[in-house]
Amino acid sequence: MQTHGARFLAGAGDAAHVPPARHPEVAFAGRSNVGKSSLLNRLVGQRGLARVSKTPGRTQQINFFLIDDRLVFVDLPGYGFARVPLDVKRQWKHLVEGYLRHRPALRAVVVLVDLRRGLEAEDVALLDFLDAHRITAILVATKADKLARGHRLQCARALKEAAREQAGAVVVCSATTGDGVADVWRAILERCDAPA
Repeated sequence: MQTHGARFLAGAGDAAHVPPARHPEVAFAGRSNVGKSSLLNRLVGQRGLARVSKTPGRTQQINFFLIDDRLVFVDLPGYGFARVPLDVKRQWKHLVEGYLRHRPALRAVVVLVDLRRGLEAEDVALLDFLDAHRITAILVATKADKLARGHRLQCARALKEAAREQAGAVVVCSATTGDGVADVWRAILERCDAPA
């Protein structure tokens, strides 16, 4: 597993605390139980960079991580199963949409979905939002290790077909085994114009 220099830059619970943009940024979004923190940790080769929790919805702000002093990973609050009050969810929505619409450094959004479940309504709504605002989506299907090979291929084909007009790339991966992680990196670096 390749290790990257990665450190926490800032957390923003409102627009006033979003740090200045000095590097290309790639945001990560997905349902609260999709394994976003696990994938972020696997991508940089550090177990504790993003907090992994058994309780969905622990990320309650936008977190910024500087990677190799050349790009920033942006961890957006999860959506879906988070057990938080409705007014907090509305606040997240306002914060996240503001970030996505107005951040000039944003190069792409990695949209994570559970390969076993495929695209759900909230995933489609996010992809539609990104498409409407001309923001590149990299669709990453997680938890591939939970499926037998034949079923995994079948689910991957169905996902690629469902998202073919909305995603710039579709990658199947597993944060547990590392399968597909290099492909996620490739898709990210293509958008950031950074050398591998």
